[in-house]
Amino acid sequence: MNNKYAKVTKNQIETFILPLIPKNKRGFSCTFGMSEIVQFIIYKLKTGVQWDCLFVDIENVTPPFSWQLVYYYYRKWSKLGVFKGMFEMYLYLQKDKLDTENLNLDGTHSYAKKSCESVGYQHRKKGKTSNVLIMTDGRGIPIAIGSVQSGNHNDLYQIVPEFSAMIKSLNRCGIVVENSMLNADKGFDGRKLRRACRRRNIEPNIKENNRNRKKPKRGKKRFFNENVYKRRFVNERTFAWLDSFKTLLIRFDKLDIILIKIICDLFSEIYGNCVARRQSTLLNHRNQILYIENAL
Repeated sequence: MNNKYAKVTKNQIETFILPLIPKNKRGFSCTFGMSEIVQFIIYKLKTGVQWDCLFVDIENVTPPFSWQLVYYYYRKWSKLGVFKGMFEMYLYLQKDKLDTENLNLDGTHSYAKKSCESVGYQHRKKGKTSNVLIMTDGRGIPIAIGSVQSGNHNDLYQIVPEFSAMIKSLNRCGIVVENSMLNADKGFDGRKLRRACRRRNIEPNIKENNRNRKKPKRGKKRFFNENVYKRRFVNERTFAWLDSFKTLLIRFDKLDIILIKIICDLFSEIYGNCVARRQSTLLNHRNQILYIENAL
């Protein structure tokens, strides 16, 4: 399948995604290529099309290949936790390439057009939304995901258990975040989050929230580095990439677990592309070295 929405090539899927998908131990084996099914799933997440209209804009699709088959494998892999396992596996493999000296924490909202779990009215968005906290490294690559929360809550709602769950997930993947610096906007300015960071030897670089004070706050001035704080905006690039997937931009799935698995699937695509680019660059460097040696 060649279309502008599925940017992951068939070779990348067969090399980096299919080995992490479990195979059936018994029963009939699928006669269709799993790489094409993965491409159709990415196409659905990108366009936000309904499942029964999946093959309307795609050419060269034979009638036996139905949308029910793609939906079956998507739900099957979601229940087995395949996408979350991919995300954690890629984190473990790429932990040495991550910029963990500077961490960024922010939330992203998804509109909900139907009744779903964890949905609330967000005045700033002028609609019902769901909020998910995402932690990225210094280059904007996502490394941890929080749980789904209602859009009517502020950023500090249940921040300590959310932050603790993120750190635990990073420890399972072998990522060390001690002596790091956490960047966050003034919506995360709170004592609980700052204490949680210091207990884990993380320096909070959070912009102070004046909270309508007419005079400066008394006491010792908190640490804040403006130059490091400006690097926080790499988060917006990641959120803009997430918003390009229409399935995530407007939420139709009722369960929170499905939304989290969709985000894990998209993050796995990021790491798969990163691994593929690094291997291609290493291969080009090796070819250049062999060419120079043969020339000499």
